[in-house]
Amino acid sequence: MSSAIYDLGYQRYTGVRHGRAYSIRTLWWFSVRAAFGSGRGEQARRMPILVTALTFLPALVQIGVASASGALNFISYSNYLEFSALAIALFVAAQAPELIVNDKQNGTLSLYLSRPISAGDYALAKLAALTTATTVLTLGPMLVLFTARVFLPVSPWVAFKDEWTKLFPILGGSLLVSLFFGSVALALSSFAIKRAFATASVIAFFLLTPAMYGVAQSVTAGAVRRWSVLLNPVLVVSGYSKWLFEIEASHRSAVGRADLPGQAYLWAVLGVCAISTFVLLSRYRKNEA
Repeated sequence: MSSAIYDLGYQRYTGVRHGRAYSIRTLWWFSVRAAFGSGRGEQARRMPILVTALTFLPALVQIGVASASGALNFISYSNYLEFSALAIALFVAAQAPELIVNDKQNGTLSLYLSRPISAGDYALAKLAALTTATTVLTLGPMLVLFTARVFLPVSPWVAFKDEWTKLFPILGGSLLVSLFFGSVALALSSFAIKRAFATASVIAFFLLTPAMYGVAQSVTAGAVRRWSVLLNPVLVVSGYSKWLFEIEASHRSAVGRADLPGQAYLWAVLGVCAISTFVLLSRYRKNEA
């Protein structure tokens, strides 16, 4: 009868060490894919596919009508961000809990934070991932509209020279609106321990804030009533978009009746993004401590 001795001792890792930046980039890309349901089964992809269709379909309709009628003015950048706001809110309400609450439930958050990334790195990578995924839904249709505005006319080069300056507000507006919705959704989701609670809290925010605006319109007057328009996220996006593309709001619309300076909507968006990001970072740094 023969016997053998096996050395089961630990050995040092001698492979490539990619470091902190690589870990953050990998977490970001994994989270972007997760936001669209990649690798999570057919059911997880239904919501992203539905929202993607809701955001791109109106752009195709605008292009079809403009192409058939020859009325290029029917293609509107500003109104598109306002129109897609509800679909984007639905998207972040469903996907923000998927990005961060699952890590708590599955116990993988402690593994992420073991090393080399910190809690702040984790939170910012998730915020960047959700903002990236949301930007696909805001920027994508806008670029489709831009392409149509350039290639539908008889002379695409002349149309491009007239239209190219719109690329800057398209890029800046899409990115900031995406960050606005993504930061709010992640900040609210960071307080939840279950996905259903996180989704409910995000949906409640986007439902209750317009309700608060309606109440403020009923019980206030003067300047307070005018500035209460900033309580409604959809109207904030609408006012910001109109200021960004230098479009005067209709006096019959809520934004037109408020008659606020366009910069007020910009500062409202920036303020919400800053507060939400601060809350998100504070929550994870507290968990790390």
